[in-house]
Amino acid sequence: MKVPRQHISRLAFLLAGLLIAVTSISLLFVGFVASHASRQQAIANEERLFRSAVADHLRAIVREQITVASSDESVLKLVKGFDPSYARQSFDALWSTYRHSKVMLISGRGEVIAESFEDYTHIITRPIAEIPELQLIQEDVKQLFLKNRVRVPGGFGHRSLQGVDPGEYAVMGFVRIDGKPALFGAMPVMPDEFQVTLPDGPPTVLLSAHYIDEFLLRQLNGQLNFADFRFVDGSKTQDGGPGHVVEDASGAPIGLFTWKSQTVGESIWPTIIPVIALLSVALAALAFGIAWRIGQLTSSLQASERQNRYLALHDTLSGLANRLQFNRVLENAVKELPDKHFAVIHCDLDKFKAVNDTHGHAAGDAVIKTVAERLSKVVGRPGLVCRIGGDEFMVIYRGGTDRNNLEALSRAMIAAGSTPIPLPEGMDAHIGLSVGIAIAPQDGNTAELLVTRSDAALYHSKKMGRNRFTCYGDMPDENDDPDDLQPRQATA
Repeated sequence: MKVPRQHISRLAFLLAGLLIAVTSISLLFVGFVASHASRQQAIANEERLFRSAVADHLRAIVREQITVASSDESVLKLVKGFDPSYARQSFDALWSTYRHSKVMLISGRGEVIAESFEDYTHIITRPIAEIPELQLIQEDVKQLFLKNRVRVPGGFGHRSLQGVDPGEYAVMGFVRIDGKPALFGAMPVMPDEFQVTLPDGPPTVLLSAHYIDEFLLRQLNGQLNFADFRFVDGSKTQDGGPGHVVEDASGAPIGLFTWKSQTVGESIWPTIIPVIALLSVALAALAFGIAWRIGQLTSSLQASERQNRYLALHDTLSGLANRLQFNRVLENAVKELPDKHFAVIHCDLDKFKAVNDTHGHAAGDAVIKTVAERLSKVVGRPGLVCRIGGDEFMVIYRGGTDRNNLEALSRAMIAAGSTPIPLPEGMDAHIGLSVGIAIAPQDGNTAELLVTRSDAALYHSKKMGRNRFTCYGDMPDENDDPDDLQPRQATA
């Protein structure tokens, strides 16, 4: 039977229309899935960067606390006896030097015996039971202390902090103090030179906190560079965008950090609508249009991915490698031991806080950029210079690791940091640079050990006067006389 031509044409149009509809719907679905997946991956990457920045800040609080908490004099004047003048002096130092918003001293009996409000210190006696959150923190610090304390003649001491991650001897996290959300670090007061001992019983705890205010948000976002980065006090829900809910030690929500994602999936609608219009003209034109647009979409996604990879591995302010890239390169360098030696150089700017306080954060940014350029020029191709947060830099140096070469390099780095830095307002910033060095493999053959030992050497340089360098291998043992060996001071 012969089928009328008009029926064939109608059937062809129907089939063509059905094919166009199915293809269009498929493209819309694929575009939606790709857009959603791209956005979710971008949010996950940003949340990882946020958690890393917060962890860095918490460790920084503990490292700053050590200047008071780890001291024979503190044991005498805060644990075995209580000297109000010494407590005020110590608390004021933590405020003026490190901007700790709140400092509290909690006795082993479970009483708050001193607390600061910025630069004012109040000597009181009140039970910690009035602040349930602090009870949980004190108990956690107590368990860590009992795990780490050692019996010595006349009482107890504490195992050495050198090469130990802060999480093994200090409690860190979020807490609400005086009704304000804050980041905190808490650790036991302990001797450092073991000329005095601790009594038996629960430890005296030093707690320091940074309120989550505009100042802290600027500090965190200096490392993150997120758009519309803010903290919503008391919130425990988010709308599906990027964010991080924080809780106290009891698991109660404190608030929500939130920001606008800087990488959003490509919108599929401007791409698909013109293609659907072309389908009404001809199926061939449709195929060509789809192929062309899909090619463009793929190129755009690839470009976005390349940009994401760069941003994930570089510090946005200085352009140097960031902590993530530093960790990857360090792990690869460790795998090449013992055939290829290298050094981990830990640097920290001296008097940088005074620049921010006196000239503002724009001047601080200019100092960071200038120091980054100078360090990169001094270190050169044999090394990778990284900014791992704030005013802290690290170098993986693959050049000569003999003593003379590392001394010359350290002096050149310190000289670069000590040279006056021009500021945008026409003045000069005068800072310094303290350096700690760990050499692989003699000072360690794992990434964690090399980082902690270079950090210990840096702390020793800071402790001995700043603007100098210390090799970990030259540091005295715990039982050595600390006057037998001093860190080298660079001459600019």
